[in-house]
Amino acid sequence: MFAKKLTKLVGTIALAGMLITSLSVDYAQASLVSGSKFLGNIIAGSVPSSFGTYWNQVTPENGTKWGSVEGARNSMNWGQADTSYNYAKSNGMPFKFHTLVWGSQEPSWVGSLSAADQKAEVTQWIQLAGQRYGGSEYVDVVNEPLHAKPDYRNAIGGDGATGWDWIVWSFQQARAAFPNSKLLINEYGIINDPNLADQYVNIINILKSRGLVDGIGIQCHQFSMDTVSVSTMNTVLGKLSATGLPIYVSELDMTGDDATQLARYQQKFPVLWENPNVKGITLWGYIQGQTWINGTHLLNSNGTERPALQWLKTYLSGNNGGSGGTTASIYHDFESGTEGWAGGTISGGPWSTTAWASKNTHSLQVDIPMASGSAHYMYKTGTFNVTGFNQLRATVHGSTWGGYGSGLGVKLYVKYGSNYAWKDSGWATIGANGTINLTLDLTGIDKTNIKEYGIQFIDASNSSGTASVYVDNVYLWN
Repeated sequence: MFAKKLTKLVGTIALAGMLITSLSVDYAQASLVSGSKFLGNIIAGSVPSSFGTYWNQVTPENGTKWGSVEGARNSMNWGQADTSYNYAKSNGMPFKFHTLVWGSQEPSWVGSLSAADQKAEVTQWIQLAGQRYGGSEYVDVVNEPLHAKPDYRNAIGGDGATGWDWIVWSFQQARAAFPNSKLLINEYGIINDPNLADQYVNIINILKSRGLVDGIGIQCHQFSMDTVSVSTMNTVLGKLSATGLPIYVSELDMTGDDATQLARYQQKFPVLWENPNVKGITLWGYIQGQTWINGTHLLNSNGTERPALQWLKTYLSGNNGGSGGTTASIYHDFESGTEGWAGGTISGGPWSTTAWASKNTHSLQVDIPMASGSAHYMYKTGTFNVTGFNQLRATVHGSTWGGYGSGLGVKLYVKYGSNYAWKDSGWATIGANGTINLTLDLTGIDKTNIKEYGIQFIDASNSSGTASVYVDNVYLWN
């Protein structure tokens, strides 16, 4: 039965391959990026007319999932998959086959089969997918292994000696079926959970030791991204990067009203894009009414762009190519440490502290010895590219102790260029237990070569004693 079915379907594939026609879209090169990293999106039943305006990589939303292709046993429906694949190939865009082995959206009929038939069916599925879409640049071989194990996993190796033999088997079959594609594993809930990332790395290293995996997929959906801190993101990216494999953000979206979504993209997208080990990002939908979660869209149904999309265009125009490592995001919440900040003319610190915070639970604290006209600093040095942004913002707070006199002067500043030219926000003052939001206008400076940014404090002439000052929520804005 299996052999007859395979012969019949291979013949059908060959005929279908001759009948497939090319799609011609002349705006594909107008996408937001054109460098070494891709910025992609999903295609569902049809290609949105604006797709090539923004994106240069394709992942089918559902068209290449086994349950969508073979909802009825022995009856293959490749229609949506062909639409996405042909569009990508006609426009020179990388295509990712998503996905071969997954416990969700698997055919409903496979669970009731014998183990032998289950193995035969999934083997055939992988082979047929490879015969038809062998030109895929990427393949999500196993999807969500920590959260959605397939019903048939015991038929293809079960836990076995490695604890994940069914995954090893899946990648072995995929390597044979897709010899020219990069094989990826894909999982959600990783970017916001370092402990889960450790479990994921364990699976990855098992595959890597056998030469079976070429990259790591992390989904980055809104339920992870909306609330994750930048420090946690960097911790997880570091764990994944330590494997030596490239990272692909596979299913990115963030929710919120216009202002909230914009702030989230500004704070978190650069952390992903500018990481040198992240080789591409795929968003999971972008048109209002056509995304799987309301509020994640970037393009309104009337064709107007939401602020987050407008910002992405500006940001990427200054970071095109995306080689990573040459630009740096500025966003600090100090939730897991000092994040590389230092202090000058201080008596203690800096420390990440829970004594006060404007956002989440931590801020950065230093102790300063008050003396007439004395200057103190909290700062970070490096080389930072802030192209696409017009403002740097920060929140500053003073302790309840210390003699502030007529007020502690505070400035937000940057030093830029080879001569370390200075620009600041202008003076403001705080007293004991005072809080102020500072904004520095970044126009008119060399945004590609910021050497230092931070807060300067000047003591009043009648100040005395020691005070603590706190900085929190340092971020770029348009």
